[in-house]
Amino acid sequence: MDRSVVRRVVLSCVLTVFWGLAQGQAVPEVPFDIEFAGVTVHVNEQARQQVQREVDQLYANRTELLRDIEALRQLTPQLEVRLTDDRLPIDFRYVALPFSNQPDYGYWGLTIQEASKLKLRVDNSIDERFHALLATDAVSTRLGELQEQSGNYAQTLVQYLQGVSPTERRPASKYATYLLLTERNPALLWKVLARKLAFEREEPVFRPARIFILFDYPDGSGQTLAGLAKQLSLTEERFSPFNQWLKVPTIPAGKRYPVLIRVTTEEFPVVKNQAEERNRRTDPRAPDTGFPTLVKLPQKPVSLYAPAVYYTINGLPGVQAQSCDNVITLAYYGDISIKSFVEYNDLTEQDVIRPGQIYYLARKANRAKVPFHVIQRGQTLRDVSNIYGVRLASLLRFNRVAANQRVQTGRIIWLQKKRPASRPPEYQQMPASPDTSTPELTQTENTAPTAPATILTAPTNSQVSPDTVAALDRADSVGTSEPDSNALPDTSWTEPVENLKLHIVKPGQSYYSIARQYGVTVKQLYAWNNLSERFPLAAGQELIVDVTRPKIKLSPDRTKTVAKPVARPKPAPVVTIPKAPVKAPVSADKPAPAQARPAVTAALGGGSIEPTPGSYYHVVQPGQTVYRIALINKVSVDELVRWNNLKNFTIEVGQRLLIRKLK
Repeated sequence: MDRSVVRRVVLSCVLTVFWGLAQGQAVPEVPFDIEFAGVTVHVNEQARQQVQREVDQLYANRTELLRDIEALRQLTPQLEVRLTDDRLPIDFRYVALPFSNQPDYGYWGLTIQEASKLKLRVDNSIDERFHALLATDAVSTRLGELQEQSGNYAQTLVQYLQGVSPTERRPASKYATYLLLTERNPALLWKVLARKLAFEREEPVFRPARIFILFDYPDGSGQTLAGLAKQLSLTEERFSPFNQWLKVPTIPAGKRYPVLIRVTTEEFPVVKNQAEERNRRTDPRAPDTGFPTLVKLPQKPVSLYAPAVYYTINGLPGVQAQSCDNVITLAYYGDISIKSFVEYNDLTEQDVIRPGQIYYLARKANRAKVPFHVIQRGQTLRDVSNIYGVRLASLLRFNRVAANQRVQTGRIIWLQKKRPASRPPEYQQMPASPDTSTPELTQTENTAPTAPATILTAPTNSQVSPDTVAALDRADSVGTSEPDSNALPDTSWTEPVENLKLHIVKPGQSYYSIARQYGVTVKQLYAWNNLSERFPLAAGQELIVDVTRPKIKLSPDRTKTVAKPVARPKPAPVVTIPKAPVKAPVSADKPAPAQARPAVTAALGGGSIEPTPGSYYHVVQPGQTVYRIALINKVSVDELVRWNNLKNFTIEVGQRLLIRKLK
């Protein structure tokens, strides 16, 4: 699609706006045929009248109607990602939002009974029916199961609202594109169809006074919404209306509860950075890669809704997506073709544009500036591609991974050259997540898995240590140049330990059978392998299993007995520079002021480190690496290592590193 076509699309949007304004506030008349997810739903006269009454009620309170439209517009990107994963069309979003005149229903029309069937928590502290993300995850799985039986999206919707279980056999018009409904169908169905008709009429012309997008704060466990608001420099009003699931002041611990926060486009990267920085302060193992590097550029008034927000991302031009943007508008902002935009960002037709995310407007590099990356929980290769500005095709080739293969958490990803065919995939052991610490009751016979993987045990960090880099390079048979030492951050590594195994899925095996084989839980398999029940297993697929987990067996009297956990090997000692006392706190992103300090003896390199005029010390903060500190102080890694007589990239929180600024 060339720019002339894009201009016609933009013009049609403008005409749609004027057409909608010309309609005034007239209540639309409900037709007998309503389109839902590609299926024509025909209603008889009695059913049509019920839908009309619901439409009339929506327009009776136009303020509430517009508020719901705004809420659904903000929530749609989050919903679309989850619906797409389960191959469900976006029209199902009209079911998601709670109905204001139905207080007993949560998101997706969930009652307490239905929530219990979906294993959602409802008690005096938490009501997960009103958690948009958790409820959607549970319901989209149910809808996907129903769809496999019916093959008709409208029929799937009716069966879901009827409370049909996927195990029940109900007659369905499989793969039909037409469905006849009568007044005997569920009352919520008429509300859903009325919402679809009203929203599709009003949303194109709706212009809120202030445009918000939703920031998904990953885990608020143990915190209060007021405390989060203060930490992120936001008002508490920004946490409504998407956090009605919390009934107590403090978010309970023991489970990850994402918090949805409304932020402006300008606030999004700031709030995201603050959230990541807090995570690094509370968890020293949290990664701080130093990527992507972002620089905000002046806005340009090229958007129909708001000025386009431009960035440079890893030295390349980029643009930040807003609420109403899609591949067409973003390509238009970058003055490139839609085909090029999709290619630059490694997108597919099923991918969803996420508001707040910064997209590339130029081709990414063939290689990254650092040699390796460790996959964190929830990360995909496309995420890694965007973080480092390297093409996804390069990552697939370097790591010998198929395009449709999901990489396991902890896998070491090669970013600069191809992993030798003779080298098995290597993994860094990740700390256990709170959700997978308690094994379920399972009976197992422990059969040794095939094809053991090479496992490297280390504290969590998203990049690999120079010692490991050297070990990998020494064994590398590919004739390529050594990685740039200036790009290597620190990570402390111990000796390789065979405490994780690589299981090759056999035909007919399921998550449950594999979990039973190793005496672990299905949830643990999901966490270790970056998977969920939405991703079916395939024969030949590789799964990581932590064989040091406690094994659970059944005694002859069927009571639960837990075997003693396998002892973990003690980590190798890590040599570090002794910490020096700190008289005053120093900012994590600003160097300490220049002042006279006593000499410091480097434990690794020996010798005295004397400050010179114009030099100062940087005090290491939680989560910082040698690479990160070099970036902050605008020096090279080589200089930092030389000035401090470091023979190892291992550093400690509170340690002082000499920074020499020669005049």
